[in-house]
Amino acid sequence: MRQQILRFCAASLVVSAGAFAASHRNGPLLLEDQTANLNDFYIFRSYETGRSDRVVMSMSAQGFQNPDNGPSYYKFSDSVLYRFNINNSRGLDGNPDIQIDFRFNTTLRPNATFLSYFGKIDSIDNPGILLYQTYTVTVRDLNRQHEATYVTDANGHVLSVAPPNQGPNATPDYENNLGKPSVFTLPGGIRVFAGPRDDAFYFDSAATFDFLNFRAPAPVLAGAADQGPGSQFPNAVDGFAGYNISLIAVEVPISMLTSNGKVPTDPKDSNAKIAGWASTYRQSVTIRHGSDDPQGVGEWVQVDRVGNPLTVEALIPLPLKDRWNRSQPSDDKQFAAFIGDPVLASAVLHGVFGLKVPPAPRADLLSVYVPDITRIDLTIPPTPMASQNRLGPLGGDLAGWPFGGRRIGDDVVDIGFRAVAGVLVGGFNIAPNNQLGDGVNSNDVPYLDHFPFHAPPHAGFSHSQQDGTNGHGMPTN
Repeated sequence: MRQQILRFCAASLVVSAGAFAASHRNGPLLLEDQTANLNDFYIFRSYETGRSDRVVMSMSAQGFQNPDNGPSYYKFSDSVLYRFNINNSRGLDGNPDIQIDFRFNTTLRPNATFLSYFGKIDSIDNPGILLYQTYTVTVRDLNRQHEATYVTDANGHVLSVAPPNQGPNATPDYENNLGKPSVFTLPGGIRVFAGPRDDAFYFDSAATFDFLNFRAPAPVLAGAADQGPGSQFPNAVDGFAGYNISLIAVEVPISMLTSNGKVPTDPKDSNAKIAGWASTYRQSVTIRHGSDDPQGVGEWVQVDRVGNPLTVEALIPLPLKDRWNRSQPSDDKQFAAFIGDPVLASAVLHGVFGLKVPPAPRADLLSVYVPDITRIDLTIPPTPMASQNRLGPLGGDLAGWPFGGRRIGDDVVDIGFRAVAGVLVGGFNIAPNNQLGDGVNSNDVPYLDHFPFHAPPHAGFSHSQQDGTNGHGMPTN
């Protein structure tokens, strides 16, 4: 009976957390604006061989992309400004010091067909890419009042968006022909990528929203969930498997992100810690002239942001989600009451099920989520991919979330479950608080060990919602 109660407690934790869905459906208004809707933000020291002196950031947008959604497929919006923000001074107060902007431009090449991509697409310069997207990158150091904009890479190649993975006939050998060539190196050693990728997030969302209709034995306490990297309960279903996202990624030398322009080695150095978040903007006015394309005018207004995973999903009440999306991290104290005394912990875990949780105000949560920026200690060396622990610091791997940034494979759902239960507070790192999990402990496809680290996009030809396994998730091309 006790085990059944604790399992139900874990299930209620999932539901009360507002899905823990890492921003895939991030507020009522953004349901109407998916190209500006950010899903996840990642920031970590590169664990690619020979590049540990770099920081990688990536943001995903427009989640739950069906890979076979032709003939137009998905694209970045020309009217959205996509921005990476770095805070490296003032005690990490949520104000940006460095901004890296991506702006996209779509060219519809002459085309008598109804297709966006025609024939065999075997290079990023292929004329069969009829819906052709390019982009500019602007790097802005607000403290040094320096700004540089790039429209080509260091070799003069236009920065272009990787096309979709249609399948082995239309896009043969996708990663070698289209994925890898879409990584560009800018002057100064910055690397960038924009295009479709596999959604790296993993979570049994369908069972959660069918009113706790979990596939036995999940959600469970520890047990098989912690028996090693990639372990997973046999009946658990990754609700994000088989879907793609639109990814923007950038790799920057650490020395470009610190306030003194150096690579810190001492954890006590004031430059040892930086923080980041992603945001999207639209111009304040949209003008529509009959059949002409809409035009944006006026100042840029923030419409979405994401720092730490789980914030807006698990801690911010539904009526305030859009307000949170439009506000700045530096103003997050206005939401401190919801974060310092989360309903999830006090009313559900303790009030309903009697679990021992820390009393409010929760300084452990406030230190992570106010302001809501993902912090990274640059003196923590990156853990090689093969040795990474999905639970990050909770599993003895300091290079993961929430202290060492957030890597692609960090299991932020299970880490978040346990953190809200109080495992970072003395006296509360006890069972069942430190055993909570949803049963999905790895992504449906392997990540890359090199930039941009996210797995190649699933192929439209191979994708099926009725594949006889988990409802989605066929191998990539």
